[in-house]
Amino acid sequence: MRQLDGQVAIVTGGGTGIGRATAEALAREGCWVAVVGRRQEPLDDAVAVLEAGGAKAIALPANVAVPAATRDIVRSVTEAWGRIDVLINSAGLNVP
Repeated sequence: MRQLDGQVAIVTGGGTGIGRATAEALAREGCWVAVVGRRQEPLDDAVAVLEAGGAKAIALPANVAVPAATRDIVRSVTEAWGRIDVLINSAGLNVP
């Protein structure tokens, strides 16, 4: 049994970089992962990789800087999987 079997995680910024690596690590430990980010393509790619490894995953495109979007994320995850056990806030902005 993996350490996080059946736990439900939300990973913001989960389509790329540290967020993506975190989503993959959580999935390897048994988490069901909701991958959140602004761009659909990286989210779809991340979900495909997670599912290919046997994980349950969903892509949720959203801008977490918008309060209503964060409420929608929580609603979507609880409707899909009934609860939230882990929250990783890895969304970021790269401004020169």
